[in-house]
Amino acid sequence: MAENMWTNNPFSKMCGELNLPNLPMLAPMREMAAQYIDNSEKWANQALEMSEKTTAWAKQTPMAPMFEAQRSLAKQLVGSSTSLARQLWQLDKPAEDKVGL
Repeated sequence: MAENMWTNNPFSKMCGELNLPNLPMLAPMREMAAQYIDNSEKWANQALEMSEKTTAWAKQTPMAPMFEAQRSLAKQLVGSSTSLARQLWQLDKPAEDKVGL
């Protein structure tokens, strides 16, 4: 993963070095967290797609760059938030996402 302001910061470095104990009671919580993160990412991406469809009318207007910048920022926010959450819970990104890179 390329380093950027979201991955190259003191908090991410600290969390990357954090080793949570593998206690039996943490396994179900990690599984729930993984499902929650994956579903939240899926819903956020669907909302971004819906936003793109609803602002398609503006493609030939001066407002198009504003909508595109807004979507781009939202995509970065979703990506960095899910990445940070996965780092905190020490989860790997889903296999299908790794293949697409």
